[in-house]
Amino acid sequence: MSYDFENQRRAWSSPPVDDVGYIPSAHLMQHTDAELRAVIDRMRDTRYTGWRNYRGLWRDVFGLDTTTGRRILDFGCGVGMEAAEFARAGNEVDVADISVDNLHLAARVVRLYSERTPIEYEVSGQPPYLLPARDYDVFHCSGVLHHLPHARGIMELAWRALVPGGEVRLMVYSDEGWRLYTGSEPPEDVTTHPAFYTFVRAFDGVGDYADWYDRNKIERLFGDLFAVERLEYLTPNGRYLGAVLRRRDE
Repeated sequence: MSYDFENQRRAWSSPPVDDVGYIPSAHLMQHTDAELRAVIDRMRDTRYTGWRNYRGLWRDVFGLDTTTGRRILDFGCGVGMEAAEFARAGNEVDVADISVDNLHLAARVVRLYSERTPIEYEVSGQPPYLLPARDYDVFHCSGVLHHLPHARGIMELAWRALVPGGEVRLMVYSDEGWRLYTGSEPPEDVTTHPAFYTFVRAFDGVGDYADWYDRNKIERLFGDLFAVERLEYLTPNGRYLGAVLRRRDE
């Protein structure tokens, strides 16, 4: 399978707004502050009081209520909702995304909720993907890594972007999600499996690539860079996986 980066950029310039739909960031930028806040508040309510935050695990695993005074890079920021969560908790948050429209929207959302102005990093399709302007304590990557065939390269970027002992916080599609939506065991190469597009569309209405992860796969692919400190299946059916990884230092 070929991975068309520009096609992905166009597709994900309409990031998901939880249980609302895929709305172009350029369209959301036309909203007044009050209208935009209403959309983000609805998304926030859906994510943190609904099935995604089952037993409070989403907020707990990603440290949304316990992280403060840290430098955080939200990689694949989308609309910027979780960047804003971190910012208003007293963190310095910067945003990165393949879509410039998403970056501008996320920066506006951060300012709307915290009056902080984040650095905006446009992510390219080739290494080194982006050049961080400073070191970060946390590389937050929620709902992104599973869409990247070049996930190893992004995790190498995360290692370089973090301070010694820094954290990666991941939300990825899980092996249980693959089983749930395809009725088969997760394959090593998803792109050659006949249920590949069934899996992709079960999760997303845009984009054309998605992969699954479990502890073994994370450790096998990234274990030389990071140690798994915590791993939790999220939602009642375990379709998502939350992981906290600690940077291995040289």
